[in-house]
Amino acid sequence: MTSSSSRVIINPMFCTFAICYNFNMNLAFFLVVLNLFKLLIARFFPLIGDEAYYWLWGKHLDLSYVDHPPLIAYLYRALTFFLGDSELVIRLGAITLVLLISLFVYLTAKELFGQKAAVRAVLVFNLLPLFFGGGMFLVPQTLLFLFWTLSFYLLVKIIKTQKCYLWYLLGVTAGLGLLSDYIMILFFAGVGLYLLLDPKQRFWLTKKEPYLGVIISFLIFSPVIYWNISHHFPSLFYHGERAKAFNFSNILYFVLLQMVLFTPPLFLTTVAKQIKTDLLGIFSTVVFLPFALLSPFVMIGGHWPATAYLPSIVSSDRLKKFAFRFTLIFALFVNTSTLTYYLFLYPTPKEIVPNSHLAEYLKNLPPKTTIVANNLGLAALITFYGKTKVYMPPGKHPQYDLWGKPKLHQGDNVLYFALADSQMLEKLKPLFNKVTADPHKRIFTKDADIPNKTEIFYGESFKGGILP
Repeated sequence: MTSSSSRVIINPMFCTFAICYNFNMNLAFFLVVLNLFKLLIARFFPLIGDEAYYWLWGKHLDLSYVDHPPLIAYLYRALTFFLGDSELVIRLGAITLVLLISLFVYLTAKELFGQKAAVRAVLVFNLLPLFFGGGMFLVPQTLLFLFWTLSFYLLVKIIKTQKCYLWYLLGVTAGLGLLSDYIMILFFAGVGLYLLLDPKQRFWLTKKEPYLGVIISFLIFSPVIYWNISHHFPSLFYHGERAKAFNFSNILYFVLLQMVLFTPPLFLTTVAKQIKTDLLGIFSTVVFLPFALLSPFVMIGGHWPATAYLPSIVSSDRLKKFAFRFTLIFALFVNTSTLTYYLFLYPTPKEIVPNSHLAEYLKNLPPKTTIVANNLGLAALITFYGKTKVYMPPGKHPQYDLWGKPKLHQGDNVLYFALADSQMLEKLKPLFNKVTADPHKRIFTKDADIPNKTEIFYGESFKGGILP
């Protein structure tokens, strides 16, 4: 199945690269081999919690969601509608997106620096740990990076060709970027700053096309605005609650994680661009600087500032020879170490029961049993592999509250999946006549140590109260 799927999806794409864009055939061969390898190892990687959560979005289509705009949900729905609910289908979706990004990285670097630079840029992009391993997982940030890269390419074409109609295409791609992730709003800041600071491009500020492009973008994005207004801005409150008191260790975490995911040379190159006012410097600064300033107060996800590195990626040919080689060697070391751990050394509990048995186990539960989990990723994984409805306790996560809160009556039973809560048994005991712990581990993933830290409790005959 893997080989046939890859022939169908990958080969025509690379033919298009080679014929239409004079794509380097050695690079095309590298990408084919790399992505066939990803498909081969995909079966060793069950879904992570985020993927299962976004898959669940695809089963609850809406104009937007608490965590992110809706485009990732629509993609999951389309993939699973046409190809079925399977891990491989989701992996194929993620890998295809990374291939498309590779195309636009190539085209952008070629426009700016020539074909040799384009080949090197694609090589670096695909070997960066975030996109080598992380590119196997279908998450909103991959869609964001696709539309950010495509939009940046169109902006480069506008600068070089002065063709007005491209602003309308840019409006569409930037609008799709907004439907992918709120971070795309920073792209508009980048365009505005660049037009203001570059005297040769400032004339665009007197033209109607850039403004019409912005209108197109926000028309595409308007359903998300409407959804947030009608639900009293849950996205704003959800993300606003992430901020905490100043914590210096968060800064160290941010810096070290960025260097691991993007390599020290590209990290330092990106930092150096913060003082430059050219096109690449501006589009690095508008993303990297806000996240750097937030890092003392928020635990920044390693992939959040990913688009800040696009300028460094497309200009990686300008790195000194030692820095370029170190980038590749460092990336290969991180990738090899990570794969070795997750393929061969990941700690699997001895009492683990395969995910394929979960649906049968849940189907055979006694009547009037409600399934609950205290973590959104865990709840979504149980839904995906167990093929059943799973609730979260009221107030645990606003998106689950919107989908429906559990309605328990006296005498009902609850199967509770608890992640990383050693006191859960004591919390549940007052609510039920009897609570027993399941000795088995019934959900397996290689995400956040869920298999080892998840305990399962069965509460019989609910007496009343609030689920923890």
